Amino acid sequence: MPKATRIEIKKEIYHWALEESQKEYEEIINKFPRIDDWINGDNNPTFKQLQGFADFLKIPLGYLFLKEPPKINIMEAEFRSINNQLPDMSKNLKDTITAMDMKRNWMSDYRKDLGWDKLTIIEKFNQQKNGTISHDASLAKELLGPEEDWYTAVKDHGMAYNFLKNKMEDKGILVMQNGVVGNNTRRKLEIHEFRAFMLYDDIAPIIFINNNDSLGGKIFSLVHEFIHVLLGHENLFIEDELYSTKENERYINRLTGEFLMPQARIKGFWDNQNEPLIQINDLASLLKVSETALAIKLKELKLIRQDTLDTVIDRAMRYFDTNINEGAGGGNFYNTFNTRISPTFTKAVITSTEAGDTDYTYAFRLLGGIKGKTFDEIRERVLTYG
Repeated sequence: MPKATRIEIKKEIYHWALEESQKEYEEIINKFPRIDDWINGDNNPTFKQLQGFADFLKIPLGYLFLKEPPKINIMEAEFRSINNQLPDMSKNLKDTITAMDMKRNWMSDYRKDLGWDKLTIIEKFNQQKNGTISHDASLAKELLGPEEDWYTAVKDHGMAYNFLKNKMEDKGILVMQNGVVGNNTRRKLEIHEFRAFMLYDDIAPIIFINNNDSLGGKIFSLVHEFIHVLLGHENLFIEDELYSTKENERYINRLTGEFLMPQARIKGFWDNQNEPLIQINDLASLLKVSETALAIKLKELKLIRQDTLDTVIDRAMRYFDTNINEGAGGGNFYNTFNTRISPTFTKAVITSTEAGDTDYTYAFRLLGGIKGKTFDEIRERVLTYG
């Protein structure tokens, strides 16, 4: 029986792969006892061993054959955590960004082939904005399409989130959400690392929302990233809600706050003679925002004191720590799929694949690594229900 061919991999590629995986070295050496020999070139692995190695580290197999470690520009962009710090990105976040970047690039090419130009909503905002909070927030809302008092037409935060998400999809913006990496329920996306990010493109921008956030937090992040899309920022943004001290982020935070919580509406509702915590609860329910975001806005308007704001934040954090968790999944797979992946994107992939313009194997990857049978079921649902 012929010996298996052994393949030499550059030492710096091994070092990159081990670091990129973020796994403990003891865990790796237990799985691959000859790893030190591979790195030193004393005994090279077979192709099958390399496949297992790449799968275990959760990196693309092709990267192992590069002459030098890959440089993924999108990972070098500016990013911040919930506490306005600059953390190292987890493997889970990196893999999520990479998956969304693949979707963005495909959708951009697909729309270009169909003759799409820069999204009208982006063009108009940049032509008509004047840098003032009240004007630019009203303009953003007008371009998106909801009525001034849109929040009265939806009964809860969940409906409000879906309402705004659908409005953005109608304008050409793709909205994705998940609380885990792909379909792997063991790889949770930590809310303390990021709330949301936006990958910009003139004709196929993607907003990604961490589904482990509260509904109020998701609504704020969704509108915040929408403002980033309108401004045409070609960068990666990871949100820390209303706490940033950077001038540009403060402007966007204030725009988001005015979009969701118009100053005139708040002042018309607020009564200094009534209990502030009760009013905050009632007004947050009416406007479909988080109590924390509302309390920060009220403090900026000098309607509440710092101790009231501190109480709201403390109460919200205690509730969040005990109640917010997407968990291990469950439920109907297709319902979950439809909430995670933009329906506009899904329909485009199916249409392109059926037309013979996109390979089925690549389509399966674009839709989250699904199998042929699942693709057929999703296709039938799209063709039936649109």
